[in-house]
Amino acid sequence: MKIPPDAPPRILAVADSDSYFKFACATLDGLGPGWDRTVVLARTPLLPTAEQRVGAVTGTFLQDADPTAVVPLHRLGPLLDSADVVLGAATGPVVQEVFRRAASRQRGTGRSTALVSALPGVAYPATAKAMGFRSLGDLFLTHGRAEARDFGGLLARLGSDQSVLATRLPFLVSTGEPAKDTTPVHSVVFAAQAKFPIHRHEREQVLRALARTQRANPGVEVIVKLRARDGEPQTHHERHPYDRLWAELSAGGAVAGDEVRFATGTMASVLRPGTLLVTVSSTAVLEAIDRGLPAVVLTDFGLDRDLYNLVFEGSGLIGSLQDVEELTVLRPDAAWLAEHYFHHPDTVAAEALERLARRARAGTLATCPEALAGARRMALHHRLRTSLPGPALQLIRALRQ
Repeated sequence: MKIPPDAPPRILAVADSDSYFKFACATLDGLGPGWDRTVVLARTPLLPTAEQRVGAVTGTFLQDADPTAVVPLHRLGPLLDSADVVLGAATGPVVQEVFRRAASRQRGTGRSTALVSALPGVAYPATAKAMGFRSLGDLFLTHGRAEARDFGGLLARLGSDQSVLATRLPFLVSTGEPAKDTTPVHSVVFAAQAKFPIHRHEREQVLRALARTQRANPGVEVIVKLRARDGEPQTHHERHPYDRLWAELSAGGAVAGDEVRFATGTMASVLRPGTLLVTVSSTAVLEAIDRGLPAVVLTDFGLDRDLYNLVFEGSGLIGSLQDVEELTVLRPDAAWLAEHYFHHPDTVAAEALERLARRARAGTLATCPEALAGARRMALHHRLRTSLPGPALQLIRALRQ
C-alpha cells in the first residue's frame, strides 16, 4: 500500500497477553497524536480478559475508543501493509510470526515496514531464546542502560545487525530520581507473578508470611495483587495460583482466611501513598519506585538469572519475608537507578521510531535472508498456537489449568 509522503507516520502494535497489551497501549500513547496509532490483539490462548483489557487502556488514548480488535494472524496482511512501523508487543512465537508475515510481503528491493519489538518489563539478563524469536527485527527496545549493553552484546555474538535502544518503560513518569513517599506504611502489596517463585511450597511460604505480617501489624492491609485469577489467561502459565493456594490453606486451618485481600485490575489502583511493595522480580517494583514508594525484592528463594531478580543486585531493595513482616522500609540506590530503568535516555522511542518510519517509506530497510529462512522453519506447534479456531483455543485454555 502506497502511503502519501506527508501523511502522519503509522504504527501498528500487535499484542497478545495482558502484560504485552498494557505495554503496547502505553508505548503508543507516549508517541502522541502526531502518529496514526493502531493496537490489535492477536487471537491466541493468551487473550486478556475483559477486566485486563480495561486496565490496559485506562489513561491512554484508547480509553474511550472502541474495543480493541482481535485479529487472527493470517488476516493481518492489510494492516501490515498500511503500517510504517510494526511493534511486536507479544510473546516470542507471535512476534516471530508477525515479523515473518510482514517481511514476506516485501515487494522490490527494500522493505516498507519497520519491525520493532520489546519485552514488557524487566528483561535482564538477555537470552538468546528471546532474541531468536525477534531476529527479523530492525530495532529492539530495552528499558535501561544495563539491559541495552546486555542485549547489544548478545546480538553482536549472534552476528545480528539489529539495533538496540535504551528507552524508558512507558508507564514510568518520574524524571530523575523519584521523590520519596514518607507516609507511614499502612498497606503491603505483594505483586504476584505466574512463574516466580516456582514451587508450591515456596508460594505457600509467601502466603503464610503475608498472613503473619497482617497479624503482627493489625492496622496494615495486606494485598496480593494478581495478574489474573485462577483459571484466567495471562502471559505465563501459572501452575499454583495464589488465590487457589490461599483457599486451600484457609480450609486446612493454616491461615484464618481474612488476613489477606486478593485484588486484580491495575497496579496503579493499589500503589497508594503508604504502600510497601513486595515481589520476587515483578516489573511492579519499578512502578512503586516511580511513585517514591518503598519496596522489598525477595531473595528467600534465591538471587539468580532464573528468577529474573539478578538485576536488583546492588539496588538497595534486596530483602526477605522477615523484612516484610517487620515492615522494613528499603529505598533504591541512586547509582542503580541511573543504570536500571530510571536513566535519562539519549534518544526517546518516538524519535527512533520516526527515523525508522522514514526509512520504511523510502524503501531502504533490508531483510536478512538467513533470519527470514529461519523464521519460515519455525516449529509447527508455534504456528498452530496462533491459527487454531476459537473452540480449539478454548479447549487448550481448559487443558492448561
